[in-house]
Amino acid sequence: MIPLLRRILLAGSGVVFAVIAVAAVVWPHAVAARYGLKLDGEAMNEFRAVFTGFWLGLAAMLFTAARRPELVILGDLCGLALLLQAMGRLLSVVLDGAPRADFVAAMIGEALTGAIVLAIRPRRAA
Repeated sequence: MIPLLRRILLAGSGVVFAVIAVAAVVWPHAVAARYGLKLDGEAMNEFRAVFTGFWLGLAAMLFTAARRPELVILGDLCGLALLLQAMGRLLSVVLDGAPRADFVAAMIGEALTGAIVLAIRPRRAA
């Protein structure tokens, strides 16, 4: 049986990334400010590429992995992406110092979600 928790975590993560991406389209300056970014000139192009394009793509992959649990490798790669995002945040803590509490909470949530997704892999058919 395919672990339901894995599917819920993948879909839930997809919702988070999709909501941020849509908010970044509607309120780019407000979203950027929340992340400590100021959008001027070329920064807007990079912001839209990552916060809209990449995160919508990631959301689509997460939704697909949740909907198609038999594609175990896709779910694993999504879990790895979440875990590596948390590791990037941890690297920043070590190199740059501790961020705001909400970013620490995001790091912990991403790490736990990614680790759980990777730990509760569906069994392969014999």
